[in-house]
Amino acid sequence: MTGRILILGLALAMAAGAALAAQGVHVAAPAGYCIDREASAGHGLVLMGRCEGDSERPPAILTAVVGPSGSGMDVRARGQELAAFFSSTEGRAALSRSGNARRVELLEARGRGEAFLLRLRDTSPGHHGQTEGWRAVLSLNGRLVTLTATGTGAAPLSRENGKRLIGAFVDAMEAANPRGRQAGN
Repeated sequence: MTGRILILGLALAMAAGAALAAQGVHVAAPAGYCIDREASAGHGLVLMGRCEGDSERPPAILTAVVGPSGSGMDVRARGQELAAFFSSTEGRAALSRSGNARRVELLEARGRGEAFLLRLRDTSPGHHGQTEGWRAVLSLNGRLVTLTATGTGAAPLSRENGKRLIGAFVDAMEAANPRGRQAGN
């Protein structure tokens, strides 16, 4: 896969969206977090937060975006390429809520099993949550999936809590989408 195809696939997966299993991937929240079905309906992404009445988990904003069919890739084998892309101006722009690469600082990039994790700081204006957060990129059912986990403005996630939460989110998504099974089956 050339660098341009990788960039196109990542851009499509980060910009395109799906609601729950409509795009061939089951979206599952980690334990203690629930899908906000009303906020997720028709907006191109699935939004999650701490379940009502669960005070054991830190407040957080979670999202899942599912790319088009065929956008998936071998994330594990492409770790160095992904790290280089997300360190580039184009990659930081793709990570930015505003599309402005100068607003994003990549703090960490690492592989985790079949996923690639990113910790970043996005200082784009107009966001009321935490500026530092985690992203995960993984392939499920032949589609590139992007997950996010950030704290709220009032209750930011520590680095370790954010890392644990994005890891639990990846685990929940992988468990909901076992290799060889398509969503809806």
